[in-house]
Amino acid sequence: MSQKIDLIIHNANIYTFDSGQPRAEALAIADGRIIAAGSVSDIRDLDGANAARDTLDLKGATLIPGLNDSHTHFAWWSLIMQELKLAGINKLNKVLDLVAESAEVTPVGAWLQGQGWDKNLWGDEFPNRMMLDRVAPRHPVALMSKDAHLLWVNSLALQLAGLTRDTPEVEGGEITRDAQGEPTGILKENAMSLVHRVIPEPTIEQVEAAIEMALPEAHRTGLTAVHSIEDAIGFAAFQNLRAQGKLSLRTAVLLGNWAIPHLQALGLRQGFGDEMLWLAQIKFFLDGTLGSQTAAMFEPFDNSPDHRHDNCGMFRMDPEDFERQARQAIRSGFGIAVHVIGDHAARLGLDVIEKMQREEDSGRLRNRLEHVQIVTPQDLLRFAASRIIASCQPTHATTDRDVAERYWGYERAARSYQYRALLYSGAPVAFGSDVPVESIDPRKGIFAAVSRRREGENRPAFFAQECLTVGEAIRGFTYGAAYAAGDERRRGRIAPGMLADLTALAQDIFVTPEDEIPQTPVVVTLVGGSPVYLSL
Repeated sequence: MSQKIDLIIHNANIYTFDSGQPRAEALAIADGRIIAAGSVSDIRDLDGANAARDTLDLKGATLIPGLNDSHTHFAWWSLIMQELKLAGINKLNKVLDLVAESAEVTPVGAWLQGQGWDKNLWGDEFPNRMMLDRVAPRHPVALMSKDAHLLWVNSLALQLAGLTRDTPEVEGGEITRDAQGEPTGILKENAMSLVHRVIPEPTIEQVEAAIEMALPEAHRTGLTAVHSIEDAIGFAAFQNLRAQGKLSLRTAVLLGNWAIPHLQALGLRQGFGDEMLWLAQIKFFLDGTLGSQTAAMFEPFDNSPDHRHDNCGMFRMDPEDFERQARQAIRSGFGIAVHVIGDHAARLGLDVIEKMQREEDSGRLRNRLEHVQIVTPQDLLRFAASRIIASCQPTHATTDRDVAERYWGYERAARSYQYRALLYSGAPVAFGSDVPVESIDPRKGIFAAVSRRREGENRPAFFAQECLTVGEAIRGFTYGAAYAAGDERRRGRIAPGMLADLTALAQDIFVTPEDEIPQTPVVVTLVGGSPVYLSL
């Protein structure tokens, strides 16, 4: 071998996830790619002829393929780091106290925004605008729920949006109203747009700066790549960072269905870009969520907090319109990624993708359903048969376990978050976080997939038959995510020719107690053979 070696990694406990050579002790890297993996003596012999420029002693750390999150809203997450953080707060009064504190230091008339509140932590009832009016009467307030499918606003926000009792309903959404027909301050699904349109948008420069500040936090958790669902401003910000050489996280961008006519006009296709930033699938939002009781279900939710007994959730898109737009995307050279939470939404997503694969020869494209939280037994088997990717977020299972039993009942909850069943069926499975809905940290996702418990939780696993092995969980965050982006020939394994995207952990999580997984330190994160995080 005459190729100059840039980096030798040694003194490592390497899990390659490559069937030809599952374990190794050392690696040789050149031009951002792995050129050899093997024993220390193998790599030393190779190095003797090629004189590596640098070496990295991992001091016995465990090295795995670079972790990859298949479902993020990265720009949004970056921006909300500067907003009110309401996730995990289990008392309504505490949320209101934080809003009041923010109002005291914010100029009168400026918007107060926050994200992460979860009514299921307080009880079943929805909050209302009057609660916010009491603590922030001179500021418009807009607080996004944890699942990002509910917006809680105050009266001033409604006034600025021109939203009154006479405002008609929005297709695929709901303006909740009291007994007198007045808006309560809770907007569901597409109805959130009535307020969002009057909130000043951040500039490209602001988004760019926020992403740049967030990148080190992502690398600290071991991430080398993400799939990110972005709007036009977010995509532009990523492009600016790439052009400046500041984008250190490989990013597959999923644009929403709003982008289809623009992509058609430009003649762009999936995969356009380079190894750091490229276009992936087109994202569709088909239904709502479990926590908001807006997921499209075949049977009504149990214990609905609005005291309805016929609430089967809602579709955010007309099914015929969804099929029409899906066909447009696929004819333009893009696979589709479809948000489905409820079993009815999953059925529709599978139906449309399978129809497109028959009629538009889209089998060449990677199509995926996002979340896949509950499906009927017959529909679960369709993922493998049609090679439709199940893009799932393991922490949703542990966060939602109580809510699933409350609103779906035991029998339906037993067929929710079926990661083991999907893998056994032969379905392609990719794992992610859905940040900022959940933590971006993939160690937490691996733990959730393996244990089916929350951190520190002292109770049995949530339907333990669905627990995965550590290797299966890691594969979902490595090869599975790479496959979902059509990138499995470059990433997801440690083998010659693959990109040198690597994550090193202080402990061997294959053998340590599972409760230690989420707190296992990341000691090195490498992208293209270059350290983007180092803590040895």
